[in-house]
Amino acid sequence: MKAETVRIRFEAPRGQSDAERCKVNGWTVGTQLVGDEGYGPTVIEITAIGEESILAKTISHNGDVRHARGEGNWTLQCRDWKVVAQ
Repeated sequence: MKAETVRIRFEAPRGQSDAERCKVNGWTVGTQLVGDEGYGPTVIEITAIGEESILAKTISHNGDVRHARGEGNWTLQCRDWKVVAQ
């Protein structure tokens, strides 16, 4: 998996929601992001962007493909995210 480096702030500016962060970075539904909080890289795909939060499904974790069992609420604040090159 090849990731294009697109750095974002690790912590959102005061008052900035995950949905706002997506909009600022140009991330839309279908964008795949990779981030690692110390347990191996996780790849997610954004499935919905609301007013405050986002929904995403896990594509892989630490190199293991995860068969999507649906989407869940994700936060972008715990990892340094990069866009996965398509």
